[in-house]
Amino acid sequence: MSPSRTARSLDPRRPHLILAAALLTAAVPIPSAGAFQEPTEDPWRVSEEDVERARNAPLFASADVLELTLTAEFDRISKEDRGENPEERPATLTFPGEEGEVTVELKLQTRGDWRRRRENCDFPPLWLDLDKDDPALPGTVFEGQNRLKLYVTCQKGRDVYEQYILQEYLVYPTYNLLTDLSFRARPVLVHYVDSEKPDNSFTRHAFLLEHKSAMSARNRAVPLEAPQVHPAQMSGEDAAFLAIFNYMIGMTDWTSVFMHNVETIRLMDDGRLIPIGYDFDWSGLVNTRYAVPSEQLNIRNVRQRVYQGFCRDIDFDAIFQRFLDRREDILALWTNFDLLEENRRKDAVKYLQEFFERIEDQGRRNRVTRDCTPIPR
Repeated sequence: MSPSRTARSLDPRRPHLILAAALLTAAVPIPSAGAFQEPTEDPWRVSEEDVERARNAPLFASADVLELTLTAEFDRISKEDRGENPEERPATLTFPGEEGEVTVELKLQTRGDWRRRRENCDFPPLWLDLDKDDPALPGTVFEGQNRLKLYVTCQKGRDVYEQYILQEYLVYPTYNLLTDLSFRARPVLVHYVDSEKPDNSFTRHAFLLEHKSAMSARNRAVPLEAPQVHPAQMSGEDAAFLAIFNYMIGMTDWTSVFMHNVETIRLMDDGRLIPIGYDFDWSGLVNTRYAVPSEQLNIRNVRQRVYQGFCRDIDFDAIFQRFLDRREDILALWTNFDLLEENRRKDAVKYLQEFFERIEDQGRRNRVTRDCTPIPR
């Protein structure tokens, strides 16, 4: 594991990290819930128009694979835009419209941490920066979209990495089956056309991820812009739900305290802080060959599940039941996703089945959460 990945994968159960979190989050100003009762414009509210726009976004109204053509200087992007402040590069995006193909101009920018580094991936993940006021967008699948993450194949010449992307994509609709408080994703087939070196053009599956502002607005919430969140400030049920979801998928590379691979949103209606997970390529369910657990977790590989939630006085049985209630839907989702190779589908279903069998039994269910971390005072 690279040092930076280890450093960003801090286990919130380590006492010195808990103390640091407590000290740092104490200085983060978070408005009280009462602030949400005032009908004033402030950064903690979104308009009803934004709520409806996010809920009705056509891009995420379908799970059909959307075919796209991206044209840009990809050779230059891959070689030069690997640092902390990558340039925005001009590009064009072509996609199907009601009356034929639509082409719009946009900007591309590399993104991510581990996957942006050349030593890890020969093709970096991208931001797609659209002009939401572009007159060509209304009435198309990209209407209302502005900034989107594009999750791409890490190694464009190796089929296994395309399978990883498809598996990672499928974690999001799995999440959506359990709660609306989750990011939506759209599978795409992208033709990457290199405008300077056409021979370097290629085609691979990818997926687009809903922007955090749209995900928040859809849930009548706003993103919490803070570097840390004390676990006592979180909604206990929602924080435990995320911890159990990550336990189900074998996700170890996350922390809600330092908001690594977690986005925290604040509901406008009651002020609750809710952590929401993303970036699941280091999960046991996806099982990439590069995923290595943090040494702090004392597990051999990411397929070993470990509960990383905090101890909370809540009804865990009710949360487990939410998962059991959607068991058949989740298993069917993975079983029927034929873009995945059959052996990968079977392996994923078996891995998920093991989770469901574990939480069916009360004794084994209790053992899932017994290693919870006490919330620091």
